[in-house]
Amino acid sequence: MKTRFNLMSFISLGLLFSFIIMFFSGIVLYIAPEGSISRWMEWEVLGLSKKQWEHQHTIFSYVFIVFSLFHIFKINWQLMYSYFKAEKFGLVYIKELLFIVLLTILVFAGTLNTYQPFKWVLNAGTTISENIGKDIQMPTIANPEKLNMEEFAMQIFQIPFDSLKVILKSKGFSTIEKDISFESFSKKNKITPEELYKFLKN
Repeated sequence: MKTRFNLMSFISLGLLFSFIIMFFSGIVLYIAPEGSISRWMEWEVLGLSKKQWEHQHTIFSYVFIVFSLFHIFKINWQLMYSYFKAEKFGLVYIKELLFIVLLTILVFAGTLNTYQPFKWVLNAGTTISENIGKDIQMPTIANPEKLNMEEFAMQIFQIPFDSLKVILKSKGFSTIEKDISFESFSKKNKITPEELYKFLKN
């Protein structure tokens, strides 16, 4: 028997699945190492990099907003409207409205000024992120993975590119071009930038 497409179920399930992805990607980003460190060590969760999780989180946040708007105006508009319905020159749920507005302001201000317990939550994420990348070896220069191979040879090891090329070629590395970035070269040779740096450094 052919059944009609149930819009209410579609919207509710859309909210659920977009929330699940937002929730999980939020946890991933909460504990993820700082950007340059995550790229340097090629930090991944379920095969996705930090940048890819950022993209997922951003897009599914918008998806969640769209489904939320449909949920409010298509499914629960009458109920939502009743919360603000005038009655004896007041609001039906004035206490609830004032409480949630106050709570929102407190959370916003507490997070902005890093008051407790919001400071603890923020610091916990930072601590986890720093512990993940604490033993990583990387040059002191900013974003070393973005340097091309010639720049990397000169700025990190103070040797000409041709010398670096000889070393890499003798160890079986391929795609040794001066204009390719250190990060791209590492990926093409199935090694992380950190592993390649440690190999060259030693």
